Amino acid sequence: MTLHVYPAILEGDAETGFSVYFPDLNGCVSAGDSASEAALNAQEALALHLEGLMGEGLPVPAPSDLSAIRPEPGAPEAARLLVTAYLPDPSPLHQPQRTHAE
Repeated sequence: MTLHVYPAILEGDAETGFSVYFPDLNGCVSAGDSASEAALNAQEALALHLEGLMGEGLPVPAPSDLSAIRPEPGAPEAARLLVTAYLPDPSPLHQPQRTHAE
């Protein structure tokens, strides 16, 4: 198993709910009614997103340093998180099969 750690941005508040997005992983988002729920859901979202990239043979972007991420003006940023996911090590048995035409 390999540990993957990515920075994430938590937005929202207790009245509207919370969302989490990963600046390094386009389309990888999560949400929850509380900050804790959104953060826990972000772990699952991260794992599923990375598994999908790896399963399709796509490159997995390197995570940015949390301090290097610039805040978006006007965004309701509540916190910055480091989210972890453990994934199986890639092996030849788990690689997508390539055809001779590729």
